[in-house]
Amino acid sequence: MQAVLFRAAFILPMAALLGAYCGALAQRYCLEVSRGASVDGRTLAFSAWRALAEMRQPGSLMLLSSGVLVLAALHLVLEPSLMATAGLAACAVLLALSLIDARCGLLPDALTLPLLWVGLLLAWAGHGVALENAVAGAALGYGGLRLVDTLYQFWRGHAGVGGGDMKLLAAVGAWAGWGPLPGIMLAACLGGVFFAVTAKMRGAGSASLPFGPFISIPSAGVILLGTDVQYLFI
Repeated sequence: MQAVLFRAAFILPMAALLGAYCGALAQRYCLEVSRGASVDGRTLAFSAWRALAEMRQPGSLMLLSSGVLVLAALHLVLEPSLMATAGLAACAVLLALSLIDARCGLLPDALTLPLLWVGLLLAWAGHGVALENAVAGAALGYGGLRLVDTLYQFWRGHAGVGGGDMKLLAAVGAWAGWGPLPGIMLAACLGGVFFAVTAKMRGAGSASLPFGPFISIPSAGVILLGTDVQYLFI
């Protein structure tokens, strides 16, 4: 019990700071893009630097992000391991991606692609899912959504799924393997439909719905808890 309390005293404040940083990064990145900055790694790097200063005056988004990442850190506190630490870092990236997508409808390659490659490298090093499972998950994540988008374009005449969503699901597949992906997509679709219906009932506009947050929420659960929740997604 003392060891758990000691870990909590160290890990949870760090997770809170990391969560606040994710919120500040998302705010700054979306602000720079709205001012005409290019959607690339340079803008993300500049935003990451500026976000450090903005953490001195935390807003509601930063406080909410802190709480989310503290919840994600509880698994690391209770069951510390290399993969639990890596999973918390992956959740921080998913959080930043979700906030950016919700605010400005973007999933930057500068975050999704490193997330993909780190997942594959961990599998190659023998951590997490097996390498062949990670590769299959990345291929299924990207290819599955690409197929859905192709069919949608044939039916409606325009794209229905963004390329960022495809890369995000590929990254999730690299971390979680191919097995949980159908369930993750089902949960994401149900969440998206529920959000769209409730927004329409409130009289909100018909703007396109950012799908990244709905992919990220169930994905974070699978990445953090692994086999503890994977049976829900196969």
